[in-house]
Amino acid sequence: MNNPMRTLTTLKARNDMNAPPQSPQPSGRWARTRNAAAQLTRRAVHADSPPFALIDAKAASTMLGVPPTWLLAQAREGGIPHHRLGHYVRFNPDDLKEWLQETRSMPRGRF
Repeated sequence: MNNPMRTLTTLKARNDMNAPPQSPQPSGRWARTRNAAAQLTRRAVHADSPPFALIDAKAASTMLGVPPTWLLAQAREGGIPHHRLGHYVRFNPDDLKEWLQETRSMPRGRF
């Protein structure tokens, strides 16, 4: 009798055949050092509270209420604090808040 139902072991074996081959785990002193460094990096990158967070021009323009093109033009001219990471332009929200305070103009009293 031929049973058309497949068993779980057959399905599991079929999935194992399609899985990519596993590379052997490195061993030795250098491998332990490399693994320890990778763990420290992962902890630093995925910390709960990063020391700062940079935002792109679209998010910064929303925060300031200006068009992103104006904001990028100001950054290009050096009129607004920004960070250039390769061809990316990023802004620190804290720097933008300070910049807003510095560029604030107060109404003059009428005499």
